Amino acid sequence: MKYLIFPLLLMLAMVSCGHDDSSDIPVDSEGIDRTVIIYAVNRSSLASDFAPDRQEMSEALSKIDLSRFQVLLYCTDSSTVCSLYRGVKNRKTGECAFEKIKEYERDCTSTSPARVKTVITDALSLYPDSAYDLIFWGHGMSWYPFFSSFDVVDNGKLYSYGGEFTGGKNPNGTSETSWIEINDLAAALPDNRFDTIWFDCCYMAGIEVLYEFRDKCDIFVAYPTEVYANGMPYDIVLPSLLSDRHDVLGAAQSFYDSYSVTGDPATISVSDMSKIESVADAASKILILGDGRPSARSLLNYSRSTDAPFYDLRQFLSETVDSNLADESQANALKKDFADAMDAMVIFHAESSKNFNHREWDTSKISGVSTHFFKFGNTQRDDFYRSLAWFKRVY
Repeated sequence: MKYLIFPLLLMLAMVSCGHDDSSDIPVDSEGIDRTVIIYAVNRSSLASDFAPDRQEMSEALSKIDLSRFQVLLYCTDSSTVCSLYRGVKNRKTGECAFEKIKEYERDCTSTSPARVKTVITDALSLYPDSAYDLIFWGHGMSWYPFFSSFDVVDNGKLYSYGGEFTGGKNPNGTSETSWIEINDLAAALPDNRFDTIWFDCCYMAGIEVLYEFRDKCDIFVAYPTEVYANGMPYDIVLPSLLSDRHDVLGAAQSFYDSYSVTGDPATISVSDMSKIESVADAASKILILGDGRPSARSLLNYSRSTDAPFYDLRQFLSETVDSNLADESQANALKKDFADAMDAMVIFHAESSKNFNHREWDTSKISGVSTHFFKFGNTQRDDFYRSLAWFKRVY
């Protein structure tokens, strides 16, 4: 029933915001060719970084034909209210802004699978004939379960995206945060509805993440490393996505260029999800060879953390072949098959010459997609890793 009344709530929201309906572009489900949904978990330690990003989003509206393309933004406004906004342009003044079209009570966090599903369903219902892209904004930690003492003691939940402040405190006095498991986040999205999903978050270009989202989008964009606080240049990227060209590769290049001009480290990769099963096929043929694994010291680590290292997928599996096969010809054939599958899937990647420790690294070993070095342990994290679709597919 609530979705039947959503258009009415939309019109009431327009009136309550004090906009002149005769001058603003009307809410019309027809004529919108493409929509970008930005889902922001901004009530977090990144709150101060959201303000400049939101300003960039607002600046992007003036570069977009809002009669054909649309930006929808979900974010937290206060401790009690979250809202869904749309871009609007005043026909008389030409001024662009975000207009609130729906409020959500903070009866659950933005990391709740139920909240994600509700917001995405509402956003998709606005322009049912539109093509859609989705951008996630917030903290990211790949597939990695993000434990706190509170989580372990209370319910043992495992999280990898979000980091939203709940308002509570952990037993050690730190702020309690809420995260969503990567498989629950993927499950909250409809299948085959998004052309592109882009994680403007740290570490989300991991094969474990990609594989959870394999049925959710055609193109997957993320960063295998962390990303500095300024994140994506929304004023440049959104106009690239919201145009007749739908230039995802150009947008990814623009992201990288915005860092290269400052000399700051950055990485990004763009993957064609129609090719991911070929990568999985090639990976499974390698992992079935035996238990031999390369030394972690020889592997390129995308993370500054040794507690949560993310190694380059192509290098990891290439060296895994060498750890299990003495037959050079057979080994080279397996490595080539996997490299070819990776080259077909990763259609763009770019990386700075220095890593996030500001040290030169061997960029020839970078494929743009990370992986976990699974060691068949019996910790909570190991058990969670066994539950992931990637593990079930290739191990």
